[in-house]
Order: sequence, then structure tokens, then C-alpha cells
Amino acid sequence: MVAAALPAVGSMVVALVLQSRTLLPDVAFWDTAEFQAIGAVLGIAHPTGYPTYTLLAWLASVLLQPFGSEAVRANLLSALLVAGSCAVVAVAIERLTGRRLMALGAGICLAVVPTVWRIGVRADAHALHLFLVALLAVLLLVWADRSRSAPDSGGRWLVAAAVVAGLALGNHALTLLLAPGVAAFVLLVDPWLPVRRWRTAVGCVIALVVTTVGVYAYLPIRSAMDPPLDYADPETLTALRYVVFGEQFRGTFSPLPSLADGVALVGRILTTDMGLLAPVALAGAVVTALRWPRLGVLTIAWFVLTVIFALGYVNARIDRYYLVPLLIAVLWAALAVTTVLDHGLRALRQGQADPRSHGVGRRRPGSAVAMTIIAAVILVAPVAAVVPGQFDDIDASRETEARRWLDATFLALEEDAVIVSWWSFSTTMWYGRFVERRRPDITIIDDRTILDEGLGNVVSVIERFRPERPVYVIRLDRDLPELEALFDLQRVPGIPSIGVIYRVAGTGAVVR
Repeated sequence: MVAAALPAVGSMVVALVLQSRTLLPDVAFWDTAEFQAIGAVLGIAHPTGYPTYTLLAWLASVLLQPFGSEAVRANLLSALLVAGSCAVVAVAIERLTGRRLMALGAGICLAVVPTVWRIGVRADAHALHLFLVALLAVLLLVWADRSRSAPDSGGRWLVAAAVVAGLALGNHALTLLLAPGVAAFVLLVDPWLPVRRWRTAVGCVIALVVTTVGVYAYLPIRSAMDPPLDYADPETLTALRYVVFGEQFRGTFSPLPSLADGVALVGRILTTDMGLLAPVALAGAVVTALRWPRLGVLTIAWFVLTVIFALGYVNARIDRYYLVPLLIAVLWAALAVTTVLDHGLRALRQGQADPRSHGVGRRRPGSAVAMTIIAAVILVAPVAAVVPGQFDDIDASRETEARRWLDATFLALEEDAVIVSWWSFSTTMWYGRFVERRRPDITIIDDRTILDEGLGNVVSVIERFRPERPVYVIRLDRDLPELEALFDLQRVPGIPSIGVIYRVAGTGAVVR
């Protein structure tokens, strides 16, 4: 039992070492700062609300207190989730192939994939999505094995998979893309499940619905308590639907590229993250379909549907949406390399048994071990080779810009100030205001705040507060001309240029 756990443990340790050396050391900008704050204050995140992540982040903020600030704890949670994903991949490969060294290689391979590594160094709900998808795959594999040996008792593994799917739905809507593959896998394993083992089927439906509804119930319940961060106030059914179904982002889809362009783009993405292992992974899809056909259907469906969605979705960090395809690509590559290894070891054994070999094979008892080590290196080395070229983008250990900006901003703002901000900087200030409990006198008004509180627009907010309180603005360059035509904007000195702040000094001439 201990030996069986070594690949998973080894993969997790390697991943944690890599993540800890490159971990973001403090607060950040953009969504990262929101994810760093949301668990500590038990708030409501932007659509789809991420209730599973929020509750887990709160637990991490409690259990990981010895490791640093709330921001560091949230970053460390991502590292733990990515390391857990690597461990689960190792479990999957060992279960499928029985080769522990290859399982270890697969786990380490996933750990060094640049996009996966990058997501593990900063707070992000996509790290939890990666882990839950990996866990769902392993639970389905265990159920498939048990359904053959003990079909009546194996159902609990499928129910457990349904619970994990519910938690994943409570974390990210990308989970919906997994449903066709799961349904096909289940029916291929047991076509008569809905009839002969209907109790198991009903139990899975109940487990999925109860888990999903139970997790999302957090949103209206917590929103009714007026938490510090309460995106869109999802207390009513209309607001809850707006958050859960991500209605804000319905217009963020673009036409899909042509098939040739789409394939080329996916090929470039895989090559960027996996180097020379990318074609091996694609060949592994064929190997998986032939050698493990049910798993092939599951993984190909997951890969294709997620890629199609990512190709049409417009997002500032679309690389996060390729985490599941990259996870599957690592599985495929590991299965392809292991299949070649199996054929090589079989040929080696036949050569040792051949009387014409004159005992040559028997004089080399370490040949099989050497071949396995070489195969594991072949699995990891191509991915590791692409890391140096992307390491500066992966390594967040020296990113302190947000901390410097936050400290300078809170120092510069006058007492009782109102600052009209936009998302990337609002989240950082929310962290300082609500998590660190600094500057309780200031009011941070984001575009979301303007919408939720019916404040009109940026101009009307400035006109409302300027007669009574100091007003500051942080806007994109494209938004400044309109404000400059109406107000005297004076740049606040001492603020890092990454987020310039203007004080609204009055109306008339512009001072830049």
C-alpha cells in the first residue's frame, strides 16, 4: 500500500517544491486579488459566484494561518490544488498501466506544464477546477473497474463521482462541458445502469442535484448577510440567475475559427506548453481510444468540447481555459509512452527467453528498469525543456507591484475620500480595505458598485460626491477624454505608473 502511494506522493512533493519557489508572495491585481479576498471575508465573487472555491478558500484561510497573510494562504491553496492534481494523475496512470515510475513521470510532467505551473502560484478558482476534473476522472475509472468485479457494491464510487461533479459545478460552469463525455463513459461501461441498477442511477442524480443546489445556496444566504464583497447582490432570484449563469458574459463569444485554423491554434498551444511531447500526446489519443476505448471516449469528448468553448470565448487570460485539455494531453502522452514501453519490455523478455540469446539478456537484470527510467525521462524532458523560455512569466516570487501600489494609494488618499475605480485595481483595494481592514474611511466605487447601487455612471458619481468629499478616479486611458472635458484632473504624485490615480480638483482646465 505504501509503495502504491509513492508516485502520487512523489508527484505532489515535486509540484509543491516548484510552486513554493515561484509562489506569488503577496496581494495582486485583477481577479487574483478578488480570489485572495473572497474566502477571508466569505463574500460573493464575480459570476458564476464560485461558491465551492469561496468556501474552500475560507477553510484554507483558517487552516493555513501559519504560512502567512490571507493573500499568501489563497496563493498556497492554488499550489496545493495543482499539486493534488498531479498526484491524482499519477494515481490514474498507475491504475491504468500498473507502472509506478511512469505514474510518477506523468505527475511530474503535469507539474512542469507552464500553464499548469502558472495557475498554481496565484489564487485562482481554475486550480480547483483542474483538481476536481482529475478527481472525477479517477473516480469514474475506479467505478468502471468495480462495476465489473462487484457491480452491486461499485455504485458508491459513481455516487462519489456525482458529488465531485456537483462540487465542480459549484466552482466553474466549464464543468457542464464534461457532461456528454461522462454520460457516454457511464453507458459504455454499463449500458443497463438506468434499468438494472436504477437505485444507483437515482442516487447519482440526487447526489448531483443536492450537492450543486446546496453549494449554490451559499450565494443568496450569504448575500442576505451583506458581506463586504457582494457581487450583484444575488439575494433575489433574478440576481441569483444573473450570477450563477454568468449573464454578464453572454456577449463575450466570438465566431469560431475554421477547422484548419482551430486545429493549428490548438497545436500551437500544445506545442507551447508541451514542446516535442505535443505530437506524442495527440498520438496518445489514438492509443487511448484503441487500448482503453471507454476512457478514450471520455477524454476525447472532454478535450474537444473544452477546446471548442475556449476557441470562441474572449477572455484576458484564456490560457486558464486550456487547463483540462492540457491535463488530458498529459494523460494521453503518458499512456502512449507507456504503451511503447510495454512493447519494448515484452520484446526484451522474449529475447531473454530465446535460447539463441545465449543468456545475454539474463546477464542484464537492470535492463527493464533502465528502459522504464528512460521512458519516464522521455515523458518529462520535452515539457521541462520549454520551461526556461517561459520561466519569467511563471515565476511570481518577485511580484510586489500590487503591494507597492496599494500602500502608496492608501497613503495618498485624503481622509474620507471617494475613489472611483475599475476592476483590476478595485479588487486590490478591496483586499486592503476589507481583509487588511485599512482605511475604513474611504469609499471604493467600482463599475459594479455603480450598477448595483443605481449610481448612474462615473460622471454622476463624481458630481454626487465632489461637493462634500475628496474624489479620485482610476480609469482606462480610453475613458479619460470624457472626464477631462468635464473636470480638472490632477495626477496624484507618488503612485506607481501601473495604476495612475487622478484627483478631481474641480471643473475646467485639465492638468496632466
